[in-house]
Amino acid sequence: MTSMKASQLERPPVPRAEFRIVCINCGVLGIVFDCTKDAPASTPIRCQHCGAPRGTLGGLRELSVSQRQDLFDV
Repeated sequence: MTSMKASQLERPPVPRAEFRIVCINCGVLGIVFDCTKDAPASTPIRCQHCGAPRGTLGGLRELSVSQRQDLFDV
C-alpha cells in the first residue's frame, strides 16, 4: 500500500450535509426560504412552523435529484 493510500484511509469521511424532510423540532413538513434563483448552496432553509434549521439549499437540491427511496421511512 502506498503512503498516499494509507493517509486516505486514516482520514475520517467528510460528513455529507443532509436535508431534513421532517422537522426534528415540531414534526412539520413545510419549509421557508426566501432566495433568488441563483442563491448559493449554503443558503439556509428553515422550518415553516418553528423556524428550526432544516438544512441548506444545496442539500435540498441534492435531495431533489437523488434516488433515495427511504425519505419517509419510520
